[in-house]
Amino acid sequence: MDKKKQLEELKSRKDKFEYKGNLVEYQLLGNRHNEERYMTYEVDPFNQYQNFLYKRALFGLKIYNQDEISVMKKEKRARISKVHRKTQKILNVYKQEVVNMLSNNIFKKLFPNSSITKALLGDLEFVDNDFVSTLDFKTLGITKDHIVNRLIQEKILPKNFYELKSITLHD
Repeated sequence: MDKKKQLEELKSRKDKFEYKGNLVEYQLLGNRHNEERYMTYEVDPFNQYQNFLYKRALFGLKIYNQDEISVMKKEKRARISKVHRKTQKILNVYKQEVVNMLSNNIFKKLFPNSSITKALLGDLEFVDNDFVSTLDFKTLGITKDHIVNRLIQEKILPKNFYELKSITLHD
């Protein structure tokens, strides 16, 4: 009998697609457990200019549209491409260093007294500049701050990168 009543109520609604649930409350209050939201959003600590410099180093000319590239001087395009290539090489080596560190830690824990482990750990600084690492930063636990610090260390980004103020980007 109760199901018949519910069906009649559904049929008698003026709009059959009207939602009769807690969605409005869910949209306003969000997904909560113990009065804390499940979903927290990452806040970017960098301003617009800092992000511009970071992305230009990481992505090169890809951050510009064709109109901006055609107006840009040849020397500036060459400089941006050169910095981009250098950045990619630096980050590729950095990824290899992180992989080496992680794999060495695994070998130390699993095979602490093995002669193979001692031989592998002896060559901690081995990186191949020709090898292109396809692992992404998230998998390796590399954050944007790690990348920025490495690029500052390698003089790709300015030393005062963290102190830069947001400026109008017209250049």
